[in-house]
Amino acid sequence: MPTAYKVMKRVIQLGDRKGETVYNVAPVCYGTLTTDDVARQIATESTASPGDVKNVLDRYAYYVAENLKKGYAIELLGFGKLYLRFVNGKSVSAEKDATAALVKALVPGFRPSFTMVNNSRIYDLIPEKIGLVKYNGAVVSADEEDASGDRDDDGGSPL
Repeated sequence: MPTAYKVMKRVIQLGDRKGETVYNVAPVCYGTLTTDDVARQIATESTASPGDVKNVLDRYAYYVAENLKKGYAIELLGFGKLYLRFVNGKSVSAEKDATAALVKALVPGFRPSFTMVNNSRIYDLIPEKIGLVKYNGAVVSADEEDASGDRDDDGGSPL
């Protein structure tokens, strides 16, 4: 199944190209599947009920969080590795000054699993062959997309 993309327009705000309008492409997300949705999908292919599947997924999420709190990284089969990472406020010049006080926040980190083939990463979450198709032909400005909330948190592409 192909992945849709939309054309994004933005005006460069800094540097030599300030004021120039540029275009890029970004993936289109058709919506979000909930845990209930996924539990129903899994249940159709197993002998477990949607409730049973949801209970397992709920316990899995609980123990992932509990083990992250204990300091473990968690390898999620077919997905990658979850871990905690620090957001540091600043760096210091002396080793003795490098303390927990530098940590401003703990945030989840994720490293997708992949296989190396011909010096290229093949990510487990992305099908080997994926086509791209243009979504409805509309050009969206970055400001409009930010306002709509459709953009990924990092604005990045999964490709």
